[in-house]
Amino acid sequence: MIGILINNNGKALFTALPKETEKLEKQLAGIGLNVPMQAVNLSNHNDIGYELEIYAQSQIDLEIASRIILHDNIGQLNDLMLYISQGDADKMYDRICESHAETISDLYNELTTPPELETTDKLVIRTTLNYNANFYEPADCIVEKAIAIPHEEYDALINITDSCYDFIAENQECMYYDKDNNNHCILIYDDTSGDGVIINADGCNYPKYSAFVPHAKTMLEQHELEQSGLKTVKAPITESEKRLLDTISSAADRIATFAHLGHKDFTIEDVLKDLNCDFDDIKELIRNAVAEKLNTKPDISSVEVSDLDIPLQPEISVTTEETQNMTADEEIGGLSL
Repeated sequence: MIGILINNNGKALFTALPKETEKLEKQLAGIGLNVPMQAVNLSNHNDIGYELEIYAQSQIDLEIASRIILHDNIGQLNDLMLYISQGDADKMYDRICESHAETISDLYNELTTPPELETTDKLVIRTTLNYNANFYEPADCIVEKAIAIPHEEYDALINITDSCYDFIAENQECMYYDKDNNNHCILIYDDTSGDGVIINADGCNYPKYSAFVPHAKTMLEQHELEQSGLKTVKAPITESEKRLLDTISSAADRIATFAHLGHKDFTIEDVLKDLNCDFDDIKELIRNAVAEKLNTKPDISSVEVSDLDIPLQPEISVTTEETQNMTADEEIGGLSL
């Protein structure tokens, strides 16, 4: 903890940080500082007239205090100390010592920003690992309510699982066991990352029973689509699509290779020639891919492809299941493929 001594118009306040925001604001108001915490700079160079001293005793407090500059404020310091108090002290100390942040606001941003994942071509699964797990017995959890919360609140939730949270207290009626012993829960998810935690508080205001749910937001959105009847089904890739994608990939690889050799400017026509391919070949691939996709649609009865390159002549002729009174040209405004 870091101690703060503030003298303002003959009134003094000595308090330790971190502290709940409302309590700290009331303490500041008690000595006449009726201003937002962000207006209370951690310096005696201020426009309000108060005098301030900082007391740091532990090594981690000294590391933090050494980064305080003129315009850092008590609100930033309180947020930083709150975040540090939620983690492992030794690990936090090591991270702070290794940090090149020059202000406490920069230090807070650095500590709370998830580290970038090392680049890898291997499958990465974000989950939790249990120490010496004896069994894995999944249970059906019925989501009665899904709640998106800011990243800072979500970060606190997954790091402090024994604290009380308003969103749990306010949704007690959503968390219970029914007569068949099914779990009825709330799903709390990070509105930034999309990961979440499913909770059955069982009458408590903290997450008494909970589990980490990766990609919770995506799962929720998919469920809502399915409930609305708009299921997302990824059609299998056709052979012509595969060949087209392979050609695109080969062209990109070739450009990258020559770029590393010092070349800067390229034309797609020249690159395709190097691959023994031209625009006519690409056009044929696109035409065949469109025809193959049309053949997969249940309401299309037949698709005919013409290889003859004749101006103003159709390349794809399509017949639908329904008998139509208007011509294809009338339907799509004269557009032909």
